[in-house]
Amino acid sequence: MRLQPLALVVCLFVAGCGGASGHTTIAATQTTSTAQTSPAAALEQAARTAIEQNAKVSDYVLSNNAIPSWASQSTAGPALAGLRGSAAQRKEAKVRVRVLASSVRINSIQLNPSYLSATASIVYEGRVRVYKNGHPERRTIRLKEPAHVALHRIGNETRFVVWRVAVVK
Repeated sequence: MRLQPLALVVCLFVAGCGGASGHTTIAATQTTSTAQTSPAAALEQAARTAIEQNAKVSDYVLSNNAIPSWASQSTAGPALAGLRGSAAQRKEAKVRVRVLASSVRINSIQLNPSYLSATASIVYEGRVRVYKNGHPERRTIRLKEPAHVALHRIGNETRFVVWRVAVVK
């Protein structure tokens, strides 16, 4: 008699878990395959976010000739050094740029199989007005700069920073 309640509990447990049912097995397989694609999708979104934040940093640097304190959240390495150098050159030449409109179009993102880096193809478009010695140039300048972007992942976080930007001519 004592074995019957134990057997009943085991049977209920197996039936509740879907023991021989094909539906539970399929659901578990689908969950597994979804879980395998989720990290890649999350990393691709993180790369997009880094590129968009980098565009905001670039606009800020163009307008202010200074690197904002929050720039390191999206930009690092040679990309940040390039922004510092161009800001210093404009400051020395007494050139200011007012960003009238800007956008970044991300054409493609390729994640490295190790998920430690990514590359992207983007097009930065905008309209700016240049001021020299405080006086505006006569016309606004339209920008359309296609570029290849290299991104590096930060530790084990789901976060990238723009590492290098190469304008395509």
